[in-house]
Amino acid sequence: MSPQPQSLVTAGQRVLVDFTSDDSIGAAVQEASGRTLAPLGSSGHDLRLTRLLRRPPAHGLEPVARGVWRAGEAVFLSSAGGSGFAQRWRALPPGLPNPGARIEVASTWSPSSRERLAAHLLPQRHRALRAQVLLHHPALWTAVAREGLSPLHVSVLEVEGVCILLAGPGGVGKSSLVADALAHGAHAVCDNLGVSDGDVVHGVVEALRLPEGTAFGGGGARAAHHRREHRWTGRVECLRPQLVVVVRRDDHGETRVTGLPSAAAARALVAGTYAAGELQRFWPLVAQLALGGLGAAHPPLQETAYRLTESLPCFELTLGVPGSGLDASGEPTLSRLQRVLAQDLASQSTRKVTP
Repeated sequence: MSPQPQSLVTAGQRVLVDFTSDDSIGAAVQEASGRTLAPLGSSGHDLRLTRLLRRPPAHGLEPVARGVWRAGEAVFLSSAGGSGFAQRWRALPPGLPNPGARIEVASTWSPSSRERLAAHLLPQRHRALRAQVLLHHPALWTAVAREGLSPLHVSVLEVEGVCILLAGPGGVGKSSLVADALAHGAHAVCDNLGVSDGDVVHGVVEALRLPEGTAFGGGGARAAHHRREHRWTGRVECLRPQLVVVVRRDDHGETRVTGLPSAAAARALVAGTYAAGELQRFWPLVAQLALGGLGAAHPPLQETAYRLTESLPCFELTLGVPGSGLDASGEPTLSRLQRVLAQDLASQSTRKVTP
């Protein structure tokens, strides 16, 4: 007997995961979430993920773009993001097949010979791409389409009662800052991806990816950029940021924090989101679905970034030479940053953060 459907909340959306226990796609969705799924509750859901029984033939469908077709209210993708998963996206009539579910994404593994070979030779890439197309991108798109939210490439956490939004490109050290704070009792919404209306940030549920030797240690599944995956502790579903901190790196200077104009912070937030590898295939997906008649052609990213940065104090945290400044005493970096900024959030003068 097949088990009951399960659920999770990610990107602020209630997701119904409706797969059988022996379905590899259902297992991949659970793996992508980095957590054990919950039993199905009595409330409705915003997004239903299910299995597409077979890849639909292109014959008889209305062509929209290369590899994209439309049939009635449904949009078909021959290979979502080049992953090898064929998908059907559609808006559901009220009450069917699950009360409250607004969007349904059905998927099936139907790769070309090249996509199958890539999945075999590059398993880490395949796992990351599979997580994006089966769970993260459907949840992000639903948040955009249903509520007008925008995806953000940020980390958001609460440190000693203050909610901090960390912005900046990948590879500057945000994940290590978050892991250090979590190990010392902080709570976080997201380490990597979230959605926001410019006020509250909801996190995308996924594994925490950290370099070996960080606070959470090593030993999880291998991920890109010499990292490993870890389960979260201290995760919360949403937070309202009180500070915006743009993280940069200076391998030759000392760790320091400076005031930052809101326009510069917004630019970093927008540019960092566009540059995020995790969203590289999301923007074409949004456009393809819009061409097929589903959703807007673009999320309100710039408007969201400006709303956040114009209403909050903005700072730039430059991470310097390891072992200097913030790294010297062993106290969590963000805890000390929070105390320094709390002394005078209105000050825009350069400060050196000392042990």
